[in-house]
Amino acid sequence: MTHIIQLEGTDKQLYPLIGPLVMNPDVLRYNNRYPFKTGKKFRWYIAVNKQNEAIGFIPIENKASECLINNYYAQKEGHDEILTDLLQTVCADYTGDTPHLTALVQTVHKELFIRLGFSTIKEWKLYIKMERK
Repeated sequence: MTHIIQLEGTDKQLYPLIGPLVMNPDVLRYNNRYPFKTGKKFRWYIAVNKQNEAIGFIPIENKASECLINNYYAQKEGHDEILTDLLQTVCADYTGDTPHLTALVQTVHKELFIRLGFSTIKEWKLYIKMERK
């Protein structure tokens, strides 16, 4: 299992940890060239390797009516395992009194999200809006 750390969206540790990924052209291509965002309403789940380098992440935007996954990344080597570990940690934290978890999922990851209890709300060409209540 991957080691997962959590940081608030404006934590000073966040930028040095994820900067090499979010500024990487290959990672931006993975995200369909959409830039990654953060702020005070975000909580980041970051998978790190033994060298304490980020190998994947899921930022969650905490809104009044939902907690939104709008971007995410996992490196190619061990991709599905990293993404699964991240999602399992997120799902464990967002239960009970928290607003339901909504995700804009890349179509290639649909089945992985379904296995973790998400269901489809709406489908587009590149993305699927899913939720987990």
